[in-house]
Formats: sequence, C-alpha cells, structure tokens
Amino acid sequence: MPKIRYYISGHGLGHASRGCQIINTLRRLYPEVRVEVVSNAHAWFFEGFLSRGVPVARRQLDVGVIQRDSLVMDEVETLRAARRLQRESRRLIEEETRSLRESGIDLAVSDIASKVFPAARGAEIMSVGIANFTWEWIYQDFVARHPDYADVVSALHGEYCQASKYLLLPFHGDFPAEVPQQELPLVARRAGRSRDEVRKDLGLAANRQVALVSFGGFGVDGLDLKALGRLKDWTFLVESRMGSGAENVQVIVHRALPYPDLVAAADVVVTKPGYGIVSEAVANDTAVLYVSRGAFREQALLVQALSRFARACEIDKKALLRGDWGPFLERALTQARPSESLQIDDGTVAARQLAELAGMERGSRA
Repeated sequence: MPKIRYYISGHGLGHASRGCQIINTLRRLYPEVRVEVVSNAHAWFFEGFLSRGVPVARRQLDVGVIQRDSLVMDEVETLRAARRLQRESRRLIEEETRSLRESGIDLAVSDIASKVFPAARGAEIMSVGIANFTWEWIYQDFVARHPDYADVVSALHGEYCQASKYLLLPFHGDFPAEVPQQELPLVARRAGRSRDEVRKDLGLAANRQVALVSFGGFGVDGLDLKALGRLKDWTFLVESRMGSGAENVQVIVHRALPYPDLVAAADVVVTKPGYGIVSEAVANDTAVLYVSRGAFREQALLVQALSRFARACEIDKKALLRGDWGPFLERALTQARPSESLQIDDGTVAARQLAELAGMERGSRA
C-alpha cells in the first residue's frame, strides 16, 4: 500500500488550500494510497477542508515571509529567520530522513519547503515539489535589496536542486533547471452550492450587491470598516478578526460555510493578490478588486493572471484604508469578461502523477 507524506508551508492559506484539494482528490481516486501531512499551517484550515482520516503532524521546515499584516512584509526579519533556520539544516534534514525511513514513506511531496528534498534523497525515495514558486526565487528579490543575505539563497538552491521532479502550477516563477519539470492545470476549489443558496444562508437577497473582504487571515492595519457604511447598496462580508463597525458589514461565522461558496456568492472579492484567492476567484468567475501587497515577487505574476483570466481592477492603498471603495467596486463589476481561459481541475492531474510516483519500486533512488 503506497504511502505519501505531503509537506505544506504554513505561509498564508494558498499552499494549504491547493494541498488539501490535491490530497482530497488523491484519496478519492486512489483509496488504497495512504497520505499524511506535515505542516505548521492553521489547524482550523485542515479541520475544515482536509479529508477525514489524514493525520497532520505540526513541524516547521520553512520560514515563508514574515508579515506585519496582509500588505506589509518585513524582508530583513524574514531573511534573518531563514538564516537561523538554515543553521539547523543538518539536524532538521537528518531527523526528517530518519522519520521518512521509519514511517515507510514511498514519496515525499513538498509545497514548498526545500529541506524535504535532501531528506528524501537521504531516505532513498522520490520527492516532488508542487508549487508556483520556490522560496529561493522569492528571496532572490529580497537579497537584491539586502545583499548581505546572499548565503541564504545559495543554501536554498542547493536543497531545491535535490528534488526528483517539479509539478508547476500556473503563474509560476523560475525553478531549478537541473530538475525535471511538468506543467499542471490550475488547482482551485469551486463552490459546492449555488449563489442563491449561499446568500439565503447568509440572510442576503439574491439581488444584493455583495463584496467578500479577503485578506488571508492577517487582516489590514488601519482599515476603516465604519466608512463602508456609506455604501448602502452593498453588504461586506468580513472575517471575525477584522471586526465590524457598520450595519452593512457582516461578520462571517468561522467555518460556517466553505470559502469557495462565499467567493462564488460574492459579486466582488476585495483582496491582495494571493495565489489561493486569485485561483478561486478565477475558478468561480468572481470579479476582483485588489490592492498591492508591496514588493512581493509573485505579485506581478498574479496581477498578470487577473488581467488575462478574470474581471479585475486595482485600488490604491490609501483609498482602501479610507474605505473609499465605491468607484472601484463599480469599475470591477463593469469590467469586460476575459477573452482568455485556462484549464482548471480539482487536482486530478496532480493526483495521478503522485499516485504513479508513489507506486515506484521502493528503494529506487531519487
């Protein structure tokens, strides 16, 4: 019975969202394959979206990006933390190698911690990365502004080069050229119920204009939700941690509804360009009003994706914080429908790849 260990970065929610989707599809298509997860992502996310019976062990093998809120990154502190973690590389890799052997793992999958790959090589099993970027690629941009941390990128490159294969999601950056690569369709969650059903559950009229305010669990410092009360034709759905402040701002009950259902029920998603929310907006044909998240290298790829495959427009940060959203919401709603489309699936292509790789003869070297 093949056994897969799937490592998921705790940075944001996009990694966990697509990871859960692929794992759920894998278990549906191949019930005989056993899967376990290693991640430091929010436990509530796995409780709500990961297939029952998949164990989750909490370990941190990457830093991601340290953020003050959804729109403000701390590049130097991120690089410092990455360097501190790198000093523990030998121990972490040795521990993970031993764990992979003792657990009888046939395939290690990473989205997208680099230390998984040398650990899998040490355990003499295949390893595959599924992602649209590596932390090496992200940190290269940081190091261009903070060159004293070039050693961090160099160390990550050595680890990422030890993967057996990369499965590349759309809107991806550069991956190590030494490693075989294969393109995947967009992996995104679609709504399970109709727009009208979801709105009925939320107590909203079918013809009400609705905006889903989505900032990845970090929130936005200084956002004036009270000012949204001026937009009386709109209802704004927000997470509980963001508070309320106006009659037309409705707090979403935690995990009461699947997030893709909320995306599909909204007329517009107000967000920053993040992989998970961009993918779900594209998959559910919901317009997007986005604000820049600063000098984050992935952002340009996601903005380009929105311009090609979605109805979207940008709001400047000052207008966002003031709650001066009206003209921008109208602009998002009146955007022409995209002329381009891309292949979207539920993770089936990735799941089939993983099942094939997991079925390889144990002991074959990566």
